[in-house]
Amino acid sequence: MIRSLRVACLLAFTSVTKGNIRIALLTMLILILVALNLVFVPGLLDGLAWGANDKLINTYSSDIVIESGGASHFIPDVGQLLSEIRQIDGVDSVTARNYIGAEIEYEGKYLGAAVYGVNPDTEREVFTIADSMAEGNYLDADDVDTIVLGIQIAGADDTELELYARSLQSVHAGDTVTVTYTNNIVKEYTVKGIYYTEFIQTDLQSHISEGEFETIAPYLSDNASAVYVKTAEDADIDEITRRIMYTTEGLRITTWEDHAGLVDSMTESFEIIEIIIDTVNLLVAGITVFIVTYIDVAHRRRQIGIQRAIGITPAAITLSYVIRAVFYTVVALSLSMIIYRFGIIPLEARYPFHFPFGDVFLQISPFVLIRTALLLFAVSVISALLPVRGVIRTKIIDAIWG
Repeated sequence: MIRSLRVACLLAFTSVTKGNIRIALLTMLILILVALNLVFVPGLLDGLAWGANDKLINTYSSDIVIESGGASHFIPDVGQLLSEIRQIDGVDSVTARNYIGAEIEYEGKYLGAAVYGVNPDTEREVFTIADSMAEGNYLDADDVDTIVLGIQIAGADDTELELYARSLQSVHAGDTVTVTYTNNIVKEYTVKGIYYTEFIQTDLQSHISEGEFETIAPYLSDNASAVYVKTAEDADIDEITRRIMYTTEGLRITTWEDHAGLVDSMTESFEIIEIIIDTVNLLVAGITVFIVTYIDVAHRRRQIGIQRAIGITPAAITLSYVIRAVFYTVVALSLSMIIYRFGIIPLEARYPFHFPFGDVFLQISPFVLIRTALLLFAVSVISALLPVRGVIRTKIIDAIWG
């Protein structure tokens, strides 16, 4: 066995060094492109899912959402609840929101929307909406008679918005809108700012300060429609959720994953696309190695017959082609990983892909790298074995004389 391995290595070395260099380079180039595709596509799709989840957490749901689990849609004694939650290990920050249905009017255009009463200071600690202002500024704690609108409500004359036709279309910071609440209170507000997070569910919201909300619905003082919890980076969300449940009864607690239905559906679709693309790439790699090996075997048919006649075993000859295929794959994988890590990723980070919810950056997953290497090795070995078996099964005299 050791002797066959030594002979196979010698034959493979001779084949690589004495063979057609252009064919070898072309083979490795195709394998490099296949390996890059096998890494790039999952990296892009992982980056897409990560970007969508990041927007969801930082602008819409936070890490944990607490709502009333009873007949009432509001959480009572919210001040005490917030104080207790802040004392739980792993909790970074927490904020509460109230909401009330309303109709917003501007220059004869009407739009139904939920108006949220927020604490601007704690809101900034949990969400990044205040960092996504397209016009004007976000709320301050003492603001009254002012409102901040999501761009999908305001429109802001941006005709490329997904819901522009259903928006107020031409509202800008500094304009005055009329808000009619479901409790029949009508107020005029100056639009202090318009935010654009690129997450549609968030951009369909409108915010007023907590103090302003209490003038609209004083009966909801010290109540909240929902409490949002931002956890520390390495915190155990499940443990924090259990701790919160012990503080107050009658709560319904969900995590950001429970609000990621749209993102999950999108991710599942991407996984199907990834499987299709990977299958095509592996077929290309397999066919390339098969054709190169087949042509080489066909040209060396007589030489292989002579090698068998002088005592070189079929196993050594077969193994030599496998070793050559593995060598091509190792070189291709090494070069592709270098190109991906030090070329493609920095370039994409500088000029990122832009999707409807923001910029997307390539991700590097050790699992994907290992999977790519194993798949490419398996395909290369199998594709090298298939054409060699036919010649090895041929009688020596037939191989020599054709």
